[in-house]
Order: sequence, then C-alpha cells, then structure tokens
Amino acid sequence: MTPIMTRWRQRIAVLITACLLAGCASTSGEPSIEVAGAAGEENKTSFIAVDDPWEGLNRRIYKFNAQADRWVLLPVVDAYTTVVPLPIRDRVSDFFANIASLVTFANQVLQLEFEGAFETAMRFGANSLLGMFGLVDIATPMGLPRYNDDFGKTLGYWGLDGGPYLVLPILGPSNVRDTAGTVTDTAAFAVVDPFGASSIQSRYPAIMATDIVNARYVQPFRYFESGSPFEYDLVRFLYTKKRQVEIGNLAPVSAAGDDSRP
Repeated sequence: MTPIMTRWRQRIAVLITACLLAGCASTSGEPSIEVAGAAGEENKTSFIAVDDPWEGLNRRIYKFNAQADRWVLLPVVDAYTTVVPLPIRDRVSDFFANIASLVTFANQVLQLEFEGAFETAMRFGANSLLGMFGLVDIATPMGLPRYNDDFGKTLGYWGLDGGPYLVLPILGPSNVRDTAGTVTDTAAFAVVDPFGASSIQSRYPAIMATDIVNARYVQPFRYFESGSPFEYDLVRFLYTKKRQVEIGNLAPVSAAGDDSRP
C-alpha cells in the first residue's frame, strides 16, 4: 500500500501543478470567467474554463458529498481499518479489483484494444484460478499490467464529447458522457456476467457493502483537506483534464489522424 505521506505529497504536487497551470492561463491574456456560486453565496471567479452550466447545483451536491463523507463514509472506513488487519484489507481490494477487470476487458474489446484485452483476460484467469478467486494478486508479479477502462472512455474513443460537468451524489465528479458510461457499465455487468460475480453481490448484501467500503478505502482523496478556497474548481479541472488525457491516448486512427495510443 502507498504510504500516507506519499499520498499527501502526490496530492499537494497535483494541486500546485493545477495552480501553476491556472496562473499560466491567466497570464496568457485569457480573461477570467465569472461563474455563479451556490444559492446564498457571492459570485466567485473561476480560473479554469470547464463547461459547467449547472455549477450552482453541482456545488451544492459537492458540499452534500463532503458532509456524507465526513459523517458516514469516513467513520465506516476508519472502523474498517481499525478492525480489519492490513493484509486482509489488501486481499479484499485485490478481490474487487479482479472482478472489475471484467468490465475493463469488455471495454477494451469495444475500443479494439485486443492486446490489452488479452492481457486483462490472462490477468483475470491467473488471479481467479491461482490467486484464490482474486484474493491474491499474482498477475502483477507475472508481468501482466492492470488496466482500468470503462464505457465512458469507450464512448470518448468513438468520438462522443464529454458534455457538461456533473457532480454525482456520493460518486463525485463526472460529466454527461461518463455518467451514461457508469450506468451502462453497471447495467451490462448485471446482465452479461458469465462468471456470476454480479449475482454474488446481489445475493449477499454483506459483499456489496464491503465493496462500497473498500471503494472509499482505496480512494485517498479527502474533502477540503487541500486548504484551497478553490477546491471545487481544482477538482473539476483535474477530473476534466484526466479524462481528456485518458481518452486522448485511446483516440482511434480515424479520429486522431494517426494511431496515438502508446
């Protein structure tokens, strides 16, 4: 697991980089963009140009997520880390990451990335058969990389624009395209599930609850720990740029003019 101090350094470095990029944008002659804050708040100046027509609602959902995180999710995660030893937490994370590789495999096929799909299939097979149903990640030491693809990336690969920025309740930053992708991934995984992984969660609520807790446990982000008054803007910018970079590296030949995938 990544040490706590390393996570902090990474987050601070990302925030500083975002601030520097914002400073470069403001000195290049581009005007600042006035945006409306949430109800009851003064208008704020945004230094990041992201399509966010529902910013007032998004900011309210962002604050709701922060409160839900503080009073519900993080206390559960803290209890989880206190009660469950680290080696077992690692096994749980590996188990759910192995299940998620099925979604990755399907989307790699849809993106025509057959080499990566083959590696993901080999990874799932090795971890499932030799790693006790994915409880132990033996594929990484074998040299099989872990990919993370979703239907939002697939839609972007085939040229669909991200659309307006969205903050989803509990789930956090997204956009119209990625929200549709999340819904599609969830629905498709429930319907097309040759290994019965989705049905296991539906039959055993404890496994589903553990999946939710583990998803928050492996995410190092904490609301309002950046100390920046522009945290909403920073998160919005970083999410948008991250998806642009990921999908840009997936662009097919017909869309990019050349094969830009590494």
